[in-house]
Amino acid sequence: MGNQVRLIRREDLPELVRLCREHAEYERAGWHEYERSAKLESMLLGNEDVRCWVVDGAGELAGFASAMVERSTWDAGHFLHLDCLFLRPKYRRLGLGRALIAEVARWAVQKNMSGMQWQTPRWNQLAARFYERLGAAGAEKIRYSLPLERCAELIGDDPDPSEERDVP
Repeated sequence: MGNQVRLIRREDLPELVRLCREHAEYERAGWHEYERSAKLESMLLGNEDVRCWVVDGAGELAGFASAMVERSTWDAGHFLHLDCLFLRPKYRRLGLGRALIAEVARWAVQKNMSGMQWQTPRWNQLAARFYERLGAAGAEKIRYSLPLERCAELIGDDPDPSEERDVP
């Protein structure tokens, strides 16, 4: 049956890797495929706090959404972080993005979360309009990313957290 949203299965992992690469290319991001399938299997299968849904297309996966439980000190609770939502171009504008987000929302309701959060690049106005039509509101923030190598450099020879000097 075509265009059915379902949870990912082990046999979907090679195609999910291709979808992840396509998603990275679409978002103009870097891509490293090293052991990606094994890492995704470990992360997505058998983990209660992480889920991935796929859409069965016509003989291929049309797209995917992944989400994970996040904790918020600010809210003193839990929310679902929609990590990825991606559809191959030929499957867009068919209601599949909404169907994927509905599955994530269903999980948020089942787990009694405070809600869902996600992000999209500023330049992706098509996505922003789609999310706003769903009733989502954008939050003006800057997302920072620090690679592991830089984290190690920050620690230096003394990883003692009592040495924090310039903490805001």
